[in-house]
Amino acid sequence: MTAAITPRRVLTYAAAALLLVWTVFPIYWLLSMSLMFKTELLSVPTHLAPLEPTISNYTRLFGGSAIGPGGTELPQVGQAPMIRRGLLNSLVIAVSVTAATMAVALPVAYALGRLAFRGRAAMLFAIILSRSYPPIAVVVPFFYLYSRTGLQGTLRGLVIIYLTLTIPMVVWVMTSFFSSLPRTVEAAARIDGNTRWQAFYRVILPMSWPGIAVAAAISFLVCWNEFAFSQILAAGSTAQTFPPALSTMFFQVSQPNEMAAASIIAIIPPAILAYLFQRRIRSLNLVDPL
Repeated sequence: MTAAITPRRVLTYAAAALLLVWTVFPIYWLLSMSLMFKTELLSVPTHLAPLEPTISNYTRLFGGSAIGPGGTELPQVGQAPMIRRGLLNSLVIAVSVTAATMAVALPVAYALGRLAFRGRAAMLFAIILSRSYPPIAVVVPFFYLYSRTGLQGTLRGLVIIYLTLTIPMVVWVMTSFFSSLPRTVEAAARIDGNTRWQAFYRVILPMSWPGIAVAAAISFLVCWNEFAFSQILAAGSTAQTFPPALSTMFFQVSQPNEMAAASIIAIIPPAILAYLFQRRIRSLNLVDPL
């Protein structure tokens, strides 16, 4: 038995379709631009889809050569070394910060989510308060500290400052997840002679792998997309990450199709993680962890 078609249902579907187009079309246009030669991109009227698709913009970003539509060899992208170094730096930093964040945040979240002690709500509030202000608001003291300690323009310095972003967020997410787990299983482990720590890593962590995977993905995405700290503390150095490197293409001599290819590269890792963990992310209770 099919549902009746009502004006409200039609309006809902129309609004959903409009929202889908609004969201997807800029990404589609970026992808289309990245698969065009410059001559086709600048042609009039504009082509909504490439007539001669090419991956030359991507190959030249990674140091390869390419042949243009007239048979001439296309020059390499001038910002290609900077883009490649930024990609590698972002990957190294995101993986390192995610691993360190899990090691620190999971025990803290377990204590906040499973144990009853005085000041628990206040502690969680303080942790979340540390993420309530924009990163740019605290970059000045970090800039002064890093300039004095030699951490400015280093991967180590970015790893340290990124932890101030990821640890509070993961603690918030995993506190909610740990508090939702059944307490009878942990109690049975304690009765069997396990200490609190043994019950944590033998029972609670294996039960929490879905939530841990989502928290790790969120931590990775925060590091991958972070711009302000890297721009101010590592711009122009060998430690510069991908977002500031991408932004410099807009202020240097670059072609729109080359910038579009670099933008698509920046979108791919977050898109993959969002696709893999979208159901898990929706299932987490991020509103009231206590």
